Amino acid sequence: MSKLVKKVGSKKFYEIEGIRAGGIIPYYIKDNKVFLLINKEYRRVGLVYNITGGKVDEEDKIIEDTQIREFNEETGFLISSKIEDYKKEISKNRYYFETPKYMLSLIDIKGEKNWLELPENYDKTFKNVEKTNDRDSEELEWIELYNFKGKSSYLLTVILHKLKNINLFRKYNPVQHQLFID
Repeated sequence: MSKLVKKVGSKKFYEIEGIRAGGIIPYYIKDNKVFLLINKEYRRVGLVYNITGGKVDEEDKIIEDTQIREFNEETGFLISSKIEDYKKEISKNRYYFETPKYMLSLIDIKGEKNWLELPENYDKTFKNVEKTNDRDSEELEWIELYNFKGKSSYLLTVILHKLKNINLFRKYNPVQHQLFID
């Protein structure tokens, strides 16, 4: 159950078990490369790459509620029925980031067509539609984990650094350092 942690003016901030925000990164592996779905959105510094996620709301009961709600909002609810199929994986494949009090979940979409086409479908659906509070993403994009050079938010920078070093993805790093023993 979310709990109010502070109020700044009329804005309220909530957390669930010490976690203040969460997100989901769908991924797949093809030709020994790791691909991640991220978004582009406007921040104070301009248009940057970011993660599909956001802050805990008052109605969120568990952090997975936050993650799924935010993912759906930022992907225009285009794949909301599919994300429900991944609830178990969202709860299982998680990484906590202490400084931003952020919970990230990874879901392996195994190259499913609906997921792969999500950025294109998002663009077609929302290209000329006025942006609302429930849709923060300017666009969605599949990026290659070890070859990404875009301008990213602080949070995405921290997350990509961690993901490059987790066991799940480390073996796909094209610049693996060999251990030499004398």
